[in-house]
Amino acid sequence: MSATELISIPDEVKNYFEELKVKLAFRVSILFVFVFLILACAYFFDTRENFLPMLFGLVISGMCLVIVWLTRNPALVFYIYSISGVMISSYVLIEFHNTIHLTDLLWMLAAISLAFFCIGRVFGFVLLFVSLVSLAIFVFYSLNIHIEELQIRTVSQKVSLVIELIAGFSLNYYLVYLYLDLNHYSERKLIEAVERLKEQNVKISLQNDEKTTLVKEIHHRVKNNLQIVVSLLRMQSQEVDNPEFRTLFQESINRIMAMSLIHQKLYQNDNLSQIRIGDYLNELINEIINLSANEQGVRYEVKTGVGKIGLKTLIPVGLLINELVSNSLKHAFEDLSTACIQIDIQREGDDGWLRITYFDNGTWKPQVGPSSFGLVLIDTLIEQLDGSKEVRMEPHGTTYVILVQNPDERDVLA
Repeated sequence: MSATELISIPDEVKNYFEELKVKLAFRVSILFVFVFLILACAYFFDTRENFLPMLFGLVISGMCLVIVWLTRNPALVFYIYSISGVMISSYVLIEFHNTIHLTDLLWMLAAISLAFFCIGRVFGFVLLFVSLVSLAIFVFYSLNIHIEELQIRTVSQKVSLVIELIAGFSLNYYLVYLYLDLNHYSERKLIEAVERLKEQNVKISLQNDEKTTLVKEIHHRVKNNLQIVVSLLRMQSQEVDNPEFRTLFQESINRIMAMSLIHQKLYQNDNLSQIRIGDYLNELINEIINLSANEQGVRYEVKTGVGKIGLKTLIPVGLLINELVSNSLKHAFEDLSTACIQIDIQREGDDGWLRITYFDNGTWKPQVGPSSFGLVLIDTLIEQLDGSKEVRMEPHGTTYVILVQNPDERDVLA
């Protein structure tokens, strides 16, 4: 779609232009009836070449006056004036040699201007081409004959010529005046529209600032509430003597912190709908490692070619990484001096898919009995994102290859 197709002309300007065309058709018809009546009377006793065009112009203008009076539809009137004006002027210019052709050029120019102004550029260019061809024919084939046969004008002919020149100049001036008046009106309406747009932009900007502040405050309060829940769970875990129960408390704390960190990132960020996945995962993994009971140093690396993602994807992905890292810290690094975790997140194709590759260099303990809550949660989160997983356990480490949909990007693509 081009830029001109995107510009919408206000209905008020369209209505003004339509009313202007009706007024123009009515006033031009009255002017033509009055002028051609006087000229027909003046040329009645003159030559046929002078009288017939004036009589024909009187008939056409009278017919057009009736049409615009009864129908209020100026389109047909402008077609009649434009076509007949160019054709009659061209015919008189080429065939009538004993006539002063000063006014023919004025009528031709007025007809072309009417076509451009009231009908359209394409039709105007067609009439302009026809007029130029007529002028060329006149210059190369009729001009010399015209000079040879031209006679001295009588007083009545001169008076008629002056009247016709005044009418032709007046019509062309009136068309230019209407064109400038329409431009001035359109410019005034454009300025008014720009001023209204500026006022709306100020209101929208203020509303946007208020909503941004409100949303940030909501994220801040959600984060604080989640921190209160974490504090309560920690206090409750201090009253539990069973190490296994304390581990369960810590796992719940980690899951809540994974969500709390998202809301913290959002209210600290200018973008309230998306977060850089790399920064979030680095901070999340560092927090999990610091809170874990694993005493050995764990090196980790996060690679991503995704950039920012939205909440629909970020929350399940954050919980998914939290479970994988927590399981690695609990089950994979017991006999290792140097523990390593690598995470790689890349786009898969152009349909809003993400490929998450999780690797640690440990050896996971074989599962005995029913799956743990953490593994069940991993499968649930993958299913929530319409994804799939592949687990490869090799001597040098364990790899999870997880393919999930990115709902936020899928919504944009749709």
